[in-house]
Amino acid sequence: MVDYQGMTDRPNYSEIGQRLAAIRMAFSDLSQKAWAEKNGFNPTQYNNWETGVRRITVDAAEVLMDRYGLTLDFIYRGRVDGLSEKALKAL
Repeated sequence: MVDYQGMTDRPNYSEIGQRLAAIRMAFSDLSQKAWAEKNGFNPTQYNNWETGVRRITVDAAEVLMDRYGLTLDFIYRGRVDGLSEKALKAL
């Protein structure tokens, strides 16, 4: 028998969201809305990513990769190997 107590239908992407918040704060002093607009993201959508309600898309993650020397492994998994020197220092 499976105990479904405490389980939700929605996945939680809070760890990815925490890394997105860390990236935003490491590379700027901008609000979520200003950061989203600066990087070409819809502010509501970005808020959902940063709060862990939704997972950032690969296309959007690639924008951050290219601009800030990040890797998909860092954004999605938290792995720091492969980050640029600039990103390592900032984070």
